[in-house]
Amino acid sequence: MRWSYVTLVVLCSSLARAFLSERRSGGGGGSSSSPAGKERKVQFASWDDVNVIAHGLLQLGHGLKEHVDKTKGQLREIAAQLGRHNASLGELQREGRALRGEVRGLEATRGRESLEQRLQSIESRIGRRASSPPPPPPAEDWSRMQSLIVAQSKRIDELLGQVKLQQYSLDKQNLQIKSLQSKIQDKTQGQTWRAILKKQSKGISENQSVSTEPTQTLSADCHQLFLAGQRSSSVFWVQPARSPPLEVFCDMAADGGWTVIQRRMDGSVDFDQLWEVYMKGFGDLKGEFWLGLEKMFHLSQQRPGRLHIELQDWGGQSRYIEFLFSLGGQDTGYALHLHERVAGDLDNAMREVEPLRFSTRDQDQDLKPDTNCAKHLSGGWWFSSCGHANLNGRYFHSTPRQRHERKQGIFWKTWKGRYYPLKATVIKMRTMEPGSDS
Repeated sequence: MRWSYVTLVVLCSSLARAFLSERRSGGGGGSSSSPAGKERKVQFASWDDVNVIAHGLLQLGHGLKEHVDKTKGQLREIAAQLGRHNASLGELQREGRALRGEVRGLEATRGRESLEQRLQSIESRIGRRASSPPPPPPAEDWSRMQSLIVAQSKRIDELLGQVKLQQYSLDKQNLQIKSLQSKIQDKTQGQTWRAILKKQSKGISENQSVSTEPTQTLSADCHQLFLAGQRSSSVFWVQPARSPPLEVFCDMAADGGWTVIQRRMDGSVDFDQLWEVYMKGFGDLKGEFWLGLEKMFHLSQQRPGRLHIELQDWGGQSRYIEFLFSLGGQDTGYALHLHERVAGDLDNAMREVEPLRFSTRDQDQDLKPDTNCAKHLSGGWWFSSCGHANLNGRYFHSTPRQRHERKQGIFWKTWKGRYYPLKATVIKMRTMEPGSDS
């Protein structure tokens, strides 16, 4: 079984590298309007499959390591038992030599009848002594087993080294895949923005050149759209002060227009992303997405705001909590400061005393010096330590059996506990009117 695990890991890693090389070789040269360009778009879209392979290989590596550790522990236990048997054998040999000495003395001083009685007593003692432990192996077998254990231990250490190398290679390939995905996403967003600009400028004049800025004044955020009379929740373009136009999803509630900055509901989007991707944002504004730290910063700089966090479990129950908050820029690590809890029926699981920097697996800024919480748990979040809240963890439809997997789910410790994977989350923000405390 150990050899099949290692062979499978090496084979899958080779296939992943070959797959990556084939996609790279197909991406050079040519216009985006040519058939080859169209084919490249299909190839770029298949990186999700490569990402799935990489994640599968990572889990296989973890499983192999646990199997090897368990086997090594069993071998240590066998060696300990053999050591105890060897000690028992030595005691029997010493007792036998002592008894032989007693026999010689009895032969010289006692008659034949008393000697036979003494021998029977000796045999009874030896029988009782030998019945307690299992028969020890012969000395030659013991030496051979010791050599086998040493060889197996050495082989296990070699396998562990190979597993670590495979995990390092898979982590490196995973980072490369995510970097390529980020570049593809940037290109797609750029094409979408150019199409919006072209659409907005169309109709002004057919002979007038297309402007590089929207031709109409945009609202600063979703709440301004609400104040202007908009009541339908949908995707809108807004433009905060000192910011380029942003496409956001506006939730038009009874108390105002909220800008949704995070939504999880079905596990369709991978939230285990790198720092640069979390800065820019990812996902589908009409489905699961993360708006982007830089966009959130620009939206929060206009006026004081409220942060609304809503959670849902698999039984259909929901809880929420709201804070007065502020968010720093990139120079502060997008530090989140929760100033005061103002509403909700959910107990707080995040730090309110001081700002928390945002952390990802490649940008460790949490408050636990000996652990990278984002890498340990999965996803990016404002971690204080690793065990209180993570709404950007892995999406599970049921509680995993493995403990190391249960740590990586979407959780809010003060509701449902540390190892309950939540079904849905929504995080949204809203600016407040000057002089308003609501």
